[in-house]
Amino acid sequence: MATAVSSIESRRAPRDIVSFRAPLDGPASIRTSVLMVDISPFGFMSRCQAPLTPGDVVAVKLPVVGNRAAQIVWSLGGRVGGEFLDPIASDIYAMMLKRAPNDKPAWNEF
Repeated sequence: MATAVSSIESRRAPRDIVSFRAPLDGPASIRTSVLMVDISPFGFMSRCQAPLTPGDVVAVKLPVVGNRAAQIVWSLGGRVGGEFLDPIASDIYAMMLKRAPNDKPAWNEF
């Protein structure tokens, strides 16, 4: 948990609270859907049932942005935090937030 806390304290930008599903491709041919919980131009936190570990490189498909490579920084209790290998440009990020669906997951979904 210390990794997650230190990551929060050292963020380069505030995170926006979101709720949408995104396809994710990971190592060992992992293909899954994650529930994005918060996001910034530099990274994200999502709920994920796949066995991802820090250091894994994944590709997540975001609205407007398309596929974006990220490295998993932490994994804890069905949640993962990732840092985009290339930050999302601010104008594209703003469009993504406007066009992202706002899913309302059931409490017991993950």
